[in-house]
Amino acid sequence: MKIRPEILDHWPEVSAHFLANFDLKATARSRGAFTRAREIKDAETLLRLALAYGGCGMSLRETCAWAEAGGIASLADPSLLERLCKAAPWLGDIVAALIAEQAKVPAGRWAGYRLRALDGTAICQPGADRTTWRLHIGYELASGQVDQLELTDLHGAENLQRLTYRPGDIVLADRCYARPRDLRPVIDAGADFIVRTGWNSLRLLQADGELFDLFAALSAQVEQEGEVQVRIHEGTEAAASSKPLTLRLIIRRKDPEQAEAELKRLRKDAKKRGKQPDPRSLEAAKYILLLTSLPIDVFSPNDILTLYRFRWQIELAFKRFKSLAGLDALPAKNPELARAWIYARLIVAIIAEQIAGQVPDSSPSGRGNSSRKPIALASHEDGPGHDLCRHSWTTPVAIHL
Repeated sequence: MKIRPEILDHWPEVSAHFLANFDLKATARSRGAFTRAREIKDAETLLRLALAYGGCGMSLRETCAWAEAGGIASLADPSLLERLCKAAPWLGDIVAALIAEQAKVPAGRWAGYRLRALDGTAICQPGADRTTWRLHIGYELASGQVDQLELTDLHGAENLQRLTYRPGDIVLADRCYARPRDLRPVIDAGADFIVRTGWNSLRLLQADGELFDLFAALSAQVEQEGEVQVRIHEGTEAAASSKPLTLRLIIRRKDPEQAEAELKRLRKDAKKRGKQPDPRSLEAAKYILLLTSLPIDVFSPNDILTLYRFRWQIELAFKRFKSLAGLDALPAKNPELARAWIYARLIVAIIAEQIAGQVPDSSPSGRGNSSRKPIALASHEDGPGHDLCRHSWTTPVAIHL
């Protein structure tokens, strides 16, 4: 499904979703997006043109033709390109304001905690064979809404410091976020984390500072789920200036089908590179390894694993942004025009998310091994085999936007 151009014919409904306390005119002038009224009469018209180009996927020429036919503005596509390039920072401010307003909504909590997921996705310009832009998103799981967002170029690495935290937050992140210098700041902010890790992601130590033998711990585990306490090596300077960072390492042996699928992937990747897979990678592929700062007296290993399964929701959010909202169809190579296009696309996507409602709260990637269900953000009616109908973009967007 695509967001169709005719949705902007319902401009009063679209503009109703913008913040009452966000002054389009004043912010456009302060950012240099709108300096004088010639072809484009005001800041609202400029925004409407930006959403037509970026949000609805029109070309520059199509946007100009659409604006001319609708009596909105009369200008040529080179002029529109120049205006949109200047408007990119202002459009970013609008995105930030929309997200900040969403973050004010009381978050769903479990046992006094707020669940959040962090992830990044690549956006490529036309003809590129590698990442051009990277979108970093913080996602509040109970409300099903983006609560923080940052757009960087290809040099913007994924790390836990892309989010700001407050006491009571639990951030869920994949293995690329398991970096020693990024973990302590989350705890210092009063938050906690559950981060997936690999066998060689971090240097793990025993409580006395000696090297921790991960594979000995894996082979010694009798039950399917277990945990050990480990210290994180943060570097010599960090170790000398603060007390050791001690965390829980949750270990779960994968089901045979899951393990075999991962082993097959590793062997295939190694064959492509003309190498033999590392035996340690093959052994670690049989397990799920999670690092967490959550207290053991409140969260059992099963609870930690159950919470981490909710992280799939941010993957579905990226799928909606890229596949349904068309965020993966970036048409521009000019950096400022590309930035304007992405921000405009995000404005429309965020408003569509607000209209469409909640995502389901059960994971499509399989169930846990335990019948115990201590954590549930919502019912599991929308799990595998059920239609994801609560995020249908077509009808609500076409009607309301």
